[in-house]
Amino acid sequence: MKQTQKPGAAKAEDKVMPALSLSELCSEAADHVAYARSWLFDESADADRALLHLDEAIFCLKRLLAQGRSGVNGARTSLPSA
Repeated sequence: MKQTQKPGAAKAEDKVMPALSLSELCSEAADHVAYARSWLFDESADADRALLHLDEAIFCLKRLLAQGRSGVNGARTSLPSA
């Protein structure tokens, strides 16, 4: 089930999030992917928890992309396109 958000709600949410370095965002995303894997392949196999961690990883990657597009410390950085 997809939740609907008000236009601009994600931007407002990003403004209240603490600024993290690119390496911190990458690390946080990787941690969430690792947690998702552990929840999927653990004996309890909790898919709901795994999906929550994957959602968090995607959110981290979106923040990473936004930082790359806006530039870090005022300097435009280019990220390779997928």
